[in-house]
Amino acid sequence: MTAQRKNGFSRRDILRFAVTGSGLLITAACVPPPAGQPSADAPAASAPPAEKAQMSVATHHSAVHDYQREFARRWAEAHADTVDLQIETVNYGEMSKLQLARYASGTLWDLIFSGIKWFPFSASKGMFLPLDDRLSARDDANLDDFFTTALEGGKLDGVLYGLAFIIHPGNPAVVGVNLDLLDAAGLEPPTDDWKVDEFAAMASALSDPDNNIFGTDYLPGSYYDFESLARAYGTDMMDPERKEFRFGTDEKNIEAARWLTSLRTELGAAPSRSNAGIEGLDFVSGTVGLGVMGTYGVSGAITQIGDGFRQDYVLFPLGPEGIRGYTAFHSNFSCAADTKYPDLAVDLLLYLTSTEAGLWASLEQGTGQPNGRKSVWSNPEVLAKSHPVIERALNKLFLAEDVQGPFPMPYNLRFDELQDNWANTSPDIFFGDLEFAEGIQIVQDSCQEIMDQPRA
Repeated sequence: MTAQRKNGFSRRDILRFAVTGSGLLITAACVPPPAGQPSADAPAASAPPAEKAQMSVATHHSAVHDYQREFARRWAEAHADTVDLQIETVNYGEMSKLQLARYASGTLWDLIFSGIKWFPFSASKGMFLPLDDRLSARDDANLDDFFTTALEGGKLDGVLYGLAFIIHPGNPAVVGVNLDLLDAAGLEPPTDDWKVDEFAAMASALSDPDNNIFGTDYLPGSYYDFESLARAYGTDMMDPERKEFRFGTDEKNIEAARWLTSLRTELGAAPSRSNAGIEGLDFVSGTVGLGVMGTYGVSGAITQIGDGFRQDYVLFPLGPEGIRGYTAFHSNFSCAADTKYPDLAVDLLLYLTSTEAGLWASLEQGTGQPNGRKSVWSNPEVLAKSHPVIERALNKLFLAEDVQGPFPMPYNLRFDELQDNWANTSPDIFFGDLEFAEGIQIVQDSCQEIMDQPRA
């Protein structure tokens, strides 16, 4: 007998997504609670005060996103006569399960954030309010200001359910260069137009394993990180419908995997499995010559390194045929499908993802980053305070029409299963623990088995 479902979930689903952690939420009421009822001896002609809308918003816990709480407070103050807004801080790592549990119990926030890893799954359960019609009626939505990859990442099956509040071009988007190590090896610094073979040769020349110095630390710990490399090789890890996994069936994917494996098995240019976990073996400590990172990591690396060694940053290398690849990674704000106040929720959504909010986060907050809007990333003041590689990433990745970067979400939305399998099986290839062809086949078969399952 099929279990009765509530909001698209069975009783088993509710138990599965129940969250037992403590200390998850910090709540703050931005405006006082509604006034009490009129006293019994109030004049009969006096109408009771209009009841305020009781609303809530879930904000990202990281200090990077402090602006969300600041702008939620500003919005609450501007609507103090009509809205009581509860602002809650939620840990990103626990949000995926928590939002599902709260949706199933009917206690979802009016405005919710989601990471791209679980956003489509939540949308598929009917959790979010469709936005296309509501935003088309708003002159201030300015959807053309969002990067194409960010806007597409807010959709499921062609319907818009979220707007990006942050975006970056993936984890392997930038390479930090230790100029002191290059000088000692007699090497010229790379440019944005270098290719993967040049990267490998330079990393090999910089390596001195006996002294725990390595040319690079590059190792895609996720299938979507490998996707950036696959796209640089002119291919994709999935077919256009996202139903076929092509890591072990497409020749260009296999070529990219072979190149990556050679960094350790042939060139000794990157840490082996035995020394990969050595503390202090990373770019900022000066023990890795070419540190692969996301654009989000550049500012922090510069600060950490300080005067430790001379440094510079270039884009991740092109593929062997001069193709550039990346994978957009972003997080969205969405309105709850069952919010009692959809117009107000949409208004708050637009305010928290606005140019104003993005510029304040980037310029005033101190720890913030640009949001999903072109006007923020391209703002002259934002670019002036950033390393030049950020502007180059903007122009050569996000704004380059011939460079595609959508997040590779499988059609059946089984991201967690696919990623867990990749993390458990792919290192055996890249560290050389298995014969290459055998390892490729194991990853391919096990990942395809997951993608063959029905939509979650």
